[in-house]
Amino acid sequence: MMHWLERSGILLILLCSLTPPAIAAAELPRIGAEDDWYPYTAWRDGQIVGMSADIVRAAFASSDTPIELAAYPYPRCMELARTGSLVACFNTTPNPRIEAQFLLPQEMLFSDDILLWARNGAPPLDNLDDLAGKRVAVTIGYTYGAHFDARQDIQRVPVRRDLNGFLMLQRDRVDYVVAFRGTTQALIQQHPQLANHFVALATVHQPQLYLTFSRHHPEAPALLQRFELGMRQIKSDGTYQKILERWQLPARQAAAHTTTLLDSHDNKTESP
Repeated sequence: MMHWLERSGILLILLCSLTPPAIAAAELPRIGAEDDWYPYTAWRDGQIVGMSADIVRAAFASSDTPIELAAYPYPRCMELARTGSLVACFNTTPNPRIEAQFLLPQEMLFSDDILLWARNGAPPLDNLDDLAGKRVAVTIGYTYGAHFDARQDIQRVPVRRDLNGFLMLQRDRVDYVVAFRGTTQALIQQHPQLANHFVALATVHQPQLYLTFSRHHPEAPALLQRFELGMRQIKSDGTYQKILERWQLPARQAAAHTTTLLDSHDNKTESP
């Protein structure tokens, strides 16, 4: 008869061999990535791609910090990060509510212009008062700067994706769309039927976009520090600039005829 110690040893070996990898190894910190905001972040062909996704990966790799990216619709991503189910989420434009609910690093991911788009032939605008009563397509969960977000006289039409807003604009179901320059250029490249139908009338905001960290995830403060360290390193060694250049879209410069929309009592242009 086999000795009980031998039987115990064999049983232990069998149990170890059956232990799932997810239990045997510590789970990686999970960071939420917006799933439909190309060329910055999107779920394409079974993977997360985009400029800001490359920046986040490079920053954590530079600080020797393994992480896992998971794709979510932006509102869901932010809610999971807010409640602590995710360590962090990107891409976020800060406002007082975001700053109160999340931890923000000093290092931004990137900056781009938010533009007001109209159908070709639309008259120019002088200030935000010109949008009073107008139908403006806005993407659910996005913020567009304090001046625009505070206006109560704009008829906001919420859409799931920027594409839906431009299709509505094309069919005269809204008067304007608010959307980032880079994502709109990529959208038109992907959907040629939208080309030559729209014009950027004005700059609504020139925000900086961030990886925002949860206030309720236990690993978030330490990972924020690792991210900051990595961002400083990739900016120092040239990796950050190479990522920007690799994803650079044509005609990123502001169109000469666009103005910056402010409230009528403001008499100066916002700085980036």
